[in-house]
Amino acid sequence: MFIRLVKNMCCSVTDHFPAFGCQSSTCQPKWKLNYLRYGACRCRKHPNSRKSNQTVPHSVRIPRKASATPNWIQKSDDCDDETFATSVQSAFNSRKISRKPEILAPAGGWPQLRAAVEGGADAVYFGLEALNARARASNFTVEEIADVIGYLHDRGVRGFVAINVLVFDEELAQAEKLVRAVVRAGVDAVIVQDVGLVSLIRRFAPDLVIHGSTQMSITSAEGAEFARELGCERVVVGRELSIREIAAVREGTTAEVEAFVHGALCVSYSGQCFSSEAWGGRSANRGQCAQACRLPYGLVVDGEVRDMGDVKYLLSPQDLMAVELVPQLIDAGVSCFKIEGRLKGPEYVGLTTSVYRRAVDEAWEARCCESVDGHAPSGAEWDLPDVVRTDLAQVFARGQDDNYDGLTKGFLEGPNHQRLVRGRSPRHRGVLLGKVVDSFIRSEGGIVVRLNENVSIKRGDGVVFDGGKPDKPEAGGSVWEVFDLSGKSVARSADEAVSFGEYELMFATATVATWADEPNPGDLVWRSSDPALDARLHKMYGGDVNLRSKRKEPVVIHMTSEGIGSPLRISIVDAQGRKGVGITHSCFSVARRRPLTFASLATAVGQLGDTHFHVGELNIESIQGLNALPGLFISVGDIKAARREAVEALMSLRNISGIAEAQNNSETLQGTIEISWWGDRAMEKDAELIQSKAAFTKISDQEYKLTVLCRTREQTFAAMNVPWLKEIILDFLEVHGLQDMVDRVKASGRRAVVATPRVLKPNEELLWRFYLKLGADALLVRSAGLMRILKNLRENGEDHFVPELRGDFSLNAANAVGASVLFRQGGLDSLTPTHDLNAAQHVKMARALGAESAAKLEVIIHQHLPIFYTEHCVFCRFLSEGNSYRDCGHPCETTRVHLRDGGGSDHLVLADMGCRNTVFNAKAQSGAEYIHELTNAGIKRFRVELVDEPAETVASLLEAYKDCLLGLKRGRDVVRLVGSFPDANGRSHGAGRGSFEVKKEIDRTSMKQTAAARNAAHMPARSIFEDS
Repeated sequence: MFIRLVKNMCCSVTDHFPAFGCQSSTCQPKWKLNYLRYGACRCRKHPNSRKSNQTVPHSVRIPRKASATPNWIQKSDDCDDETFATSVQSAFNSRKISRKPEILAPAGGWPQLRAAVEGGADAVYFGLEALNARARASNFTVEEIADVIGYLHDRGVRGFVAINVLVFDEELAQAEKLVRAVVRAGVDAVIVQDVGLVSLIRRFAPDLVIHGSTQMSITSAEGAEFARELGCERVVVGRELSIREIAAVREGTTAEVEAFVHGALCVSYSGQCFSSEAWGGRSANRGQCAQACRLPYGLVVDGEVRDMGDVKYLLSPQDLMAVELVPQLIDAGVSCFKIEGRLKGPEYVGLTTSVYRRAVDEAWEARCCESVDGHAPSGAEWDLPDVVRTDLAQVFARGQDDNYDGLTKGFLEGPNHQRLVRGRSPRHRGVLLGKVVDSFIRSEGGIVVRLNENVSIKRGDGVVFDGGKPDKPEAGGSVWEVFDLSGKSVARSADEAVSFGEYELMFATATVATWADEPNPGDLVWRSSDPALDARLHKMYGGDVNLRSKRKEPVVIHMTSEGIGSPLRISIVDAQGRKGVGITHSCFSVARRRPLTFASLATAVGQLGDTHFHVGELNIESIQGLNALPGLFISVGDIKAARREAVEALMSLRNISGIAEAQNNSETLQGTIEISWWGDRAMEKDAELIQSKAAFTKISDQEYKLTVLCRTREQTFAAMNVPWLKEIILDFLEVHGLQDMVDRVKASGRRAVVATPRVLKPNEELLWRFYLKLGADALLVRSAGLMRILKNLRENGEDHFVPELRGDFSLNAANAVGASVLFRQGGLDSLTPTHDLNAAQHVKMARALGAESAAKLEVIIHQHLPIFYTEHCVFCRFLSEGNSYRDCGHPCETTRVHLRDGGGSDHLVLADMGCRNTVFNAKAQSGAEYIHELTNAGIKRFRVELVDEPAETVASLLEAYKDCLLGLKRGRDVVRLVGSFPDANGRSHGAGRGSFEVKKEIDRTSMKQTAAARNAAHMPARSIFEDS
């Protein structure tokens, strides 16, 4: 509903990027040789380039029943819409680039780590067995960290450890030990989601670099600054941002900005997905995503199921590939290009890393050659060769159909809903070869296929036949033989591969016997595997690598001594100024035969042998008496021993990588929160905290606060008829009529609270003006960026009245430390913990905070869990032919949509004012059975959230929870009652404990292994150094 800037790129055109000069194998690093095999790439003119003096238009989405721009959209006094757009464009075009962006590659295990280094990564990120967001990856043990970092630092590559999950109170001690181990190993940075953990790291490891994870849902400069103020030196922005929005974030923060450029796209905002939690007890915020977005759904429109043909995967995006946008991302100020894929194999890691290595180097070289003042020429795209794109799609891409290869630019060029989600398949297919023409399987023949241009087939390739039913068994297998239409055997090797035309593919009899159905004419044919490509990539990145054959780094050696009677001191200094020192055990004596000379000392030191260094400079002027008669003597063996000692000392310092040791003192976590809490209570067993059959305790209605969140006017009017209700929260997804309802609620003698959006983007900062002008008694704050804005307005004493601020679940408070940080640094008056907490963990947080702060916690006792919160618009994609709000016709304003899952449950979809969709769980979640334990822990605030419940059920629902709080109704009876209420289509989906239920978290070893992990499991376990 607010002003959005049209994201057209106003760009200058650059000449072609020069290719690399010398390509000899004797002077090129391995990663450059690898990608040079694909041929030279050049920059091309952007097909949608605009002249630099052309203005950027703006557009306004008009609210329903409104005919003009709402008067609450206020421009700043010194900046109109076009000026604002021009200023962003100016910053975009004129950014001073001082350092080449780094390439950050993923590593789920040792093979991927090798591939990332060989592919040319500047840094590698990886997880450990605990507390990381890729629990299904092979990961590394704590004992392996030093080896990993040593391996990386030896090769000039940095290592980042991902501790990017929410951390529960009972895990804070474990997290502390993990961080201390990370510091001792010399890790260069940690990637963190949990604000409480950030606070702890700043306290006991102040020199450890912290990167704010994309799980923090950072989508604005204000959010980035909040993370920076917590202690994050770098932030990973949300994958939903466009390049222009990334540029605006970078302009508004002093933190470094990292952006994803390749890999899987989560349909939900990172850190805001609760589908796995709702349906399987597996939290995506805990690294246990069950990928519910990759399941098939039916589209229910106004109560009727719509026939979508073979389009069933309505929430499954294609993958991200931004390599062509590398020059523009550099313009935007991105410091680090991040590749997703800790669950992928080494071939994927090596190939993607080398492609982005090449793109960044060529774009940077062009910038340096073409711009003498250091300013970047903007607007150009990097020219991706077709063969490289095909290889990228072959190693991994998902969601393809016969028009798209599964690799998209995501949201980097703005929303493109028709392109992003195709809906035909949720998984990796490979490369589209063509279509089935005919089948002769029944007559012991083969499958005749018509191949497309620019793709090929050969004997041994894997294929799959796609009839539009990926949830059913599909025919396919390894090609046994290829015949042309004359019956001649062709394509017997990679050099003989055939393309474009009709060919008959033959399969082994045993393979055909496994097919449930034979392919039909018109079925798509995919090349699911290419053994020749696999072999090539394995040779490049996954084969036996001589791990000691690495580039040598120059060092300076200083040899000093006070002469006779004193030992020789050898200092080795690297390019970063780190120094290792070795001292001989014996001392200099008078030479009886042959005295030491400069040449003999240089020979004794040698070229540092089988180490990571070579002698760049040797300084021995500080050895007293070296050139005086009768000369000095010390054994060569003693010199070499001191040299080895100096090398080992330098290597130890390099592994530490400049990070100070964690403060190994008696300080514990106690004191991190301003009240004393840390102790045995945080480690109490859940069973001791939660007893579902506990006796009722009647309490006074003066001891608690029950409020209701309404999403429609009808629900609000019904709530206003409940005489004892003192407060109503308004969460209208359309702002039209919101002011009127605030006034009505306040006129009824009740407090009016207004819920704010979960995401704040760079062109949406002025929303705070609108919310403050509503005159609400409190604001429910769901974004860290908006929270920071409002807190600063309150503290700076500006001419704006800021009401009570209440933090919502989306701030992801998972432990008492994080809650304390949000209370203090967010200026919050109350806080709702994350939905990832079960009832026992709510109790632990309340007890840890103490009575005063526990009373500020608000628990959502009834809701339909918001399982997905996404930039992908179901309405636009499947109910229009448009790509964004500008051309979709706004079906969200006139149509009611549910997604029907495989079990027949209908999950409501709502679009908010920013065109973002929320999918609500059909089954209600109730904490009624745990009210006794929650109130005993000191929690006094409870919230009932409505979604599409009919207005006539509102009073009954609220009365049920009031009676439960007063001890007049049992929790199980409340759950049974609320589960019988219908949705907007008149269907009841029941109610349950949901995330409140206390259950053991799924062990990572019991989760389905990835293909990369399965492959790694068949490899013999050995040290990283055993190859040398």
